[in-house]
Amino acid sequence: MEKLARLLARLDDVVLKATLVVCGSLLTAMVAVAALGVFCRFVLHASLSWSEEFDSYLFVWLTCLGAAAGVKLRAHPEVRVIPDRLPTLARAVVGDFTDAAIAVLGAILVVYGSDMITLMGAETASSLPISMVYPYLSIPVGGALLIWHSLVRIAVGHLAPGARDASVAGAGFVPEHI
Repeated sequence: MEKLARLLARLDDVVLKATLVVCGSLLTAMVAVAALGVFCRFVLHASLSWSEEFDSYLFVWLTCLGAAAGVKLRAHPEVRVIPDRLPTLARAVVGDFTDAAIAVLGAILVVYGSDMITLMGAETASSLPISMVYPYLSIPVGGALLIWHSLVRIAVGHLAPGARDASVAGAGFVPEHI
């Protein structure tokens, strides 16, 4: 079981690293598009009709993927007053409950995000010749990543608690307060 837990933890780390690469690329593209829009507007005196809309779609993707990465890295704010005072077993139950709640939230995002894709599939962006499927696709993808990271954390925690220490979360990618 420990081999399976370590394999899951490594696969989870690969998913995280890929997500972070995509997030970095999205952020770079956002900065480049915003800079291009500003340059064209104020230097060339010819505004780009699409730059702000495109940036907002990139930002939606960055937010959805970044939220999932934050779950994996435990970078989201959390109140630890009660769990830190509980016995080890109760603390583990609270952790599993929290991860299960995050997985349920991810499932809600997958279901309703998929519905939004179905509803908006025939629509196109107002200033770009792209289908609205692409911006809305970020919702179920982010939700699926929330489910993945939460379920892997639960599984690894039960199969081999020591395997968590060998993952990215134990390798210095997490803020010190965690």
